[in-house]
Amino acid sequence: MPFRKIRNGAFVRGDNRGTPKKHQEYCNCIDYLFHGNVYVKKSIKHCVWQKKNRHWYFTFVEIDARIIIEVSEGVYPPSEDSYLLLGCIEVGKEKVLEVGTGTGIIALHAAKRGADVTAVDIKQEAVENARKNAEMNGIKIHVEQSDLFSNVSGIFDVIIFNPPYLPSDKMEEAWEGGEEGIEVAKRFLEKARFYLSHKGRIYIVLSTLGNIKKLIDDFEQFYDFEEIGRMNLFFEKLIVYKITCKDTETNFR
Repeated sequence: MPFRKIRNGAFVRGDNRGTPKKHQEYCNCIDYLFHGNVYVKKSIKHCVWQKKNRHWYFTFVEIDARIIIEVSEGVYPPSEDSYLLLGCIEVGKEKVLEVGTGTGIIALHAAKRGADVTAVDIKQEAVENARKNAEMNGIKIHVEQSDLFSNVSGIFDVIIFNPPYLPSDKMEEAWEGGEEGIEVAKRFLEKARFYLSHKGRIYIVLSTLGNIKKLIDDFEQFYDFEEIGRMNLFFEKLIVYKITCKDTETNFR
């Protein structure tokens, strides 16, 4: 798969040849090879496992080549977890909330599919970055600064969250999820059901490095968890869950 350096980033030209393993190795190395932005020429495909009709399938996630993403300093760049989420979420002409939007890459893809999108992030740098990317691509999304749901109002059909999930004693970086890697996800799930429509759904990505079992056990009285996608990395597995509310009176305002 040839590439050529352009200013602070690179144009990557897609290639349908090669085995899935080779594609996976290539995708995993992109973040290590390039400094700055990666611009997509035609398309770039990432390898994931997706679950459909109770069976797992190996498939490629194709990123919309028409959406150009710039990454500002201090903002979490699109990575394997971002591409895994993109391949698993299903949205149409619905109200969508993305929490922790970062560059806005997922929010922009949802809007391209016809969704009415609100995107929030705790970092002002990310808010400005997502707004800039939306303007640059001519895509309309509403972006605000918010610590999870602190500045969110309304009810949504879909809520998307790529939380910090790596275990850490600190919680200073965008990928640090507390001692068990689930602290931010726990705060999110404590509130999410109050912003979800009756038949709505949540898409969230978690890492096997975190205590996923404890997270599910803590919230199984409120939610149903369905694993719908996974990606095997060198030292962990990333897993996407589709979460729906149980039909209990305590779930809704």
